[in-house]
Amino acid sequence: MQKNVLTKAVAVALATLGAGGAMAQSSVTLYGNVDVSVDHVSKSQGAAAASAKYSATRVSPSATSQTSFGFKGVEDLGGGMKASFVLEGQLNHDTGGLSQDGRIFGRQSYVGLTTNFGEFRLGRQYAPIFYSTALVTTERFGATDLFIEGGASNNLHVRHDNQVSYWIKAGGFTGELSYSPNAGTTPIISAARSTTPASSTTGQIVGGATAGTETGTEVGRTYGLLAAYSTDSLVLTGGYHHNKFGGAAVRVAVVGTTDFLLDKYSAFNLGAKFTLPSSGISFNGVFGQGQYDLTDGRDLKLDFVAIGTRIPIGEWSLVAQLSQTKFRNFTKGKDTGVMLGADYALSKRTSLFTRVGQIKDTQGDAFATGGTAGSVTGGPDVIGVATGFRETPVFAGAGINPNGKTTYVGLGVRHTF
Repeated sequence: MQKNVLTKAVAVALATLGAGGAMAQSSVTLYGNVDVSVDHVSKSQGAAAASAKYSATRVSPSATSQTSFGFKGVEDLGGGMKASFVLEGQLNHDTGGLSQDGRIFGRQSYVGLTTNFGEFRLGRQYAPIFYSTALVTTERFGATDLFIEGGASNNLHVRHDNQVSYWIKAGGFTGELSYSPNAGTTPIISAARSTTPASSTTGQIVGGATAGTETGTEVGRTYGLLAAYSTDSLVLTGGYHHNKFGGAAVRVAVVGTTDFLLDKYSAFNLGAKFTLPSSGISFNGVFGQGQYDLTDGRDLKLDFVAIGTRIPIGEWSLVAQLSQTKFRNFTKGKDTGVMLGADYALSKRTSLFTRVGQIKDTQGDAFATGGTAGSVTGGPDVIGVATGFRETPVFAGAGINPNGKTTYVGLGVRHTF
């Protein structure tokens, strides 16, 4: 039966912590994950124009886990010290192209030094609050994993450019502190995926290809914290995230028009996973809150929660998840999701899977932006994609309309190496 892990990414990121003296003097490893499926998605009109309806059958990557490849290496320096590196990219197996805006190692790219006082890492890395969710999810952070709703409000929940991190492990406890002078925020934020620096007429998503360019300002300055404790049957996590937008202009309606200005964003989450020793059945949950502060003194508050279970039965694993993300003020809109699935292990490395799910948006009230858009409606999933705060729309690009619903049905294969 396939081991219930998130992806190789989490294992790689935590592997050097607590590694013993039996490690080889030096080693380089190639690893990866392939996740490809045939799916059908349908998006209802909701409050949008009729042309916004969408229905398609597709071949899609990364449904239940992120399709990726990577290299990791470690050298024993003696005296309890080690040097290490990770270079990890993401593929779209339906086209053969690179994901992460074409960055060859857009998932992770860092070098580390382990000492007797902990480990230091420099480069593009996962955000601490990402691990707080990833370590307790029933899934592997693919497009159908509703636990990713804990990072929906801000793409910097997932990865940071230019990150400096410090890790420490003691028994079952793992801790991380991180800092970045610009984790991936530009002066202008929009839904456009610009590959050039933002100007008076362009913008790009949070975490876009060139969003992490150091500017000498506080735009994109980001701090993070992770605390996790694990035993054979219990995992407890907590994460904190804070980043400065420095008055970054947000463009909702059209590129070239400023609708409101962001000052800063902060969030926390708490997660838990309990596994029954006798059966391997797990019960999982994560809860968190976030807040955007605008430069005019207003703030946008949101809550997110997800619960799930994974039930192994021989070579099968059954999965169920529920999630809700909502604004406590702002539009007071919310997005509620349900996902059911099954995996069948053909071997330790290869599984067949199926997933069926739906996310429903409740648009809430109109929020006056102060710009040409006039006002916006919708829950965090809708607003996140429209403004450029979220990198990956609902269900691998299907998206969701205000007051609409999006349904997903998929069947695929997953292989790790």
